[in-house]
Amino acid sequence: MKLALFASAARDELHAAAEWYERHALGLGAAFVDCVDDAVLRVRKTPDAFPEWDEDPRFRKVLVQRFPYILFYRELPTEIQIIAVAHGAREPGYWTRRR
Repeated sequence: MKLALFASAARDELHAAAEWYERHALGLGAAFVDCVDDAVLRVRKTPDAFPEWDEDPRFRKVLVQRFPYILFYRELPTEIQIIAVAHGAREPGYWTRRR
């Protein structure tokens, strides 16, 4: 299994969303992080099992269960890079400027 690394902006998105959920319900931020961790583990086990992003097939996406978030990632030779932890209602592709 390849190591999964979050781009700094994706890590910031993860932390911001977890903090938002935690402010709204005690323990919900931790539950969100657990669900993101589960999605990352699924990607690490089978990185090519998830759909390619329609706009650019170099990237794939996986839904975070229980929460309206999508992880966008790409598989590199030695690692999996998580590019965005995106809310499903956010402007599609906003994270492409990070490449």
